[in-house]
Amino acid sequence: MEGAPSGEREGVAVFFVVTTGRSGSTTLARTLDRVERIHAVHEPDPNLVVESCGLRSGTLTKDEVKAVIRQTRSPEVQGKVYVESNQTLALLIPELAQLFPDARFIWLVRNGMDVVASTYQKQWYTGHSENHERYEDSNAIERAWIDGRVRGDRVGEMSEAEWEALDRFERCCWYWGYVNRVIDEDLQRHASGRFYTLRLEDLERELAKLIDWMGFNVPDPPGVTRDNIAKRVPCHWTQWSAEQREAFGRQCGTGMDRFFPVWRTITGRDGRLLVAPAIAGLSRKASEERTFAQKQMARAERAERKLRQLRLEMETIKSSRAWRLTRRFFPCAPRIQEELE
Repeated sequence: MEGAPSGEREGVAVFFVVTTGRSGSTTLARTLDRVERIHAVHEPDPNLVVESCGLRSGTLTKDEVKAVIRQTRSPEVQGKVYVESNQTLALLIPELAQLFPDARFIWLVRNGMDVVASTYQKQWYTGHSENHERYEDSNAIERAWIDGRVRGDRVGEMSEAEWEALDRFERCCWYWGYVNRVIDEDLQRHASGRFYTLRLEDLERELAKLIDWMGFNVPDPPGVTRDNIAKRVPCHWTQWSAEQREAFGRQCGTGMDRFFPVWRTITGRDGRLLVAPAIAGLSRKASEERTFAQKQMARAERAERKLRQLRLEMETIKSSRAWRLTRRFFPCAPRIQEELE
């Protein structure tokens, strides 16, 4: 935890969760929303993807972006404290700090290896969405995210030629490193003493401490349930090539050394992944797959039980005197029976 203030909050504070995509922002929002007196939302409309990218790329001014935020965000909603968890806010910290002087920030960090694996699997930086193979077939929301995804050449990190030279995997690596660098620099400069750093991997263990830091007295914090799980299991980092591991080290090494210092021992000096961590990671992914399959099987079993019940009820109806009279006096009864069966 960094810059955690002591004592009670003065007045009403608004909280912003700043993070990268695929880092548990949905999970944290839904968890905090179950706390009394908190109204927590995830990427509300407008999601500010156009504004955040436009500001960093120089196509929008600070005043234009601040006007949108001012019109669509409020520190209090229906008597509850407003908490917004949104990946686009990571690039808007100076503007948020100016508009909301009492704002506090939660810096949510997830292991970069898992973020890169997830963003790569979700087709980031392909020019299309994970649901469509062509940009033209994507819906308006998907196009906004594709167009608004931050790029190294547009934010002045590198030239267009250097960006084009990066393959899609390394672009996903660059994204994690860049966004977390921006968050770090902007929080130190604009919100010193007003932010809490939380690793996603520690969420369940630190939830009570986080809620207390926010100024809420909650003797029994809500449980943490994972939300927005990827539709397809990502290509786990145990399956990365040597070139991919090298790209990850170039783009994410500094941030990983700070937040997940054991990552270099996990990958091994000779570039090979150690057996124990690899097995643990793959076992976790396999467990997620089994859980999904079990849920699907449970749904099928419930549907089958309901069908058997309806068939038994139909047999009872067909054997009753009322049904025989119905068939005798109402010619449409056989057709109704066929539809029921």
